Amino acid sequence: MSVEDTSSSNNEIINKKIQGIYNLTISFGNPYGDIDVSLELYYDKSQIKSRASYFDGQKNVPVQINNTELFEGAIFINLVDSEAGNVEMEVYFDDENSISGFYAGQFEFKGERIK
Repeated sequence: MSVEDTSSSNNEIINKKIQGIYNLTISFGNPYGDIDVSLELYYDKSQIKSRASYFDGQKNVPVQINNTELFEGAIFINLVDSEAGNVEMEVYFDDENSISGFYAGQFEFKGERIK
């Protein structure tokens, strides 16, 4: 599924396709393994925004988001990783309820809309 940010008449359709809360799993390999992440995509004053947190085994830890952009049908989220510093997360919409992408350009993830 491709999401285009083209005109204001399409914004309502785009908003419904993008906005939501997604659970995803990023596969980091050894020694970290898989990390479960909650990602929320929403609009605030006509701007795409995001919130994220990951489960560290005991609690959900919020992630600092620097910016979120919609570009050519994908969402690019620049965030602060406590281990790696500033990294980018690429989010692609597989269909209305599924996302996939890359974390820091090399770690794959898949996720589902839960809300």
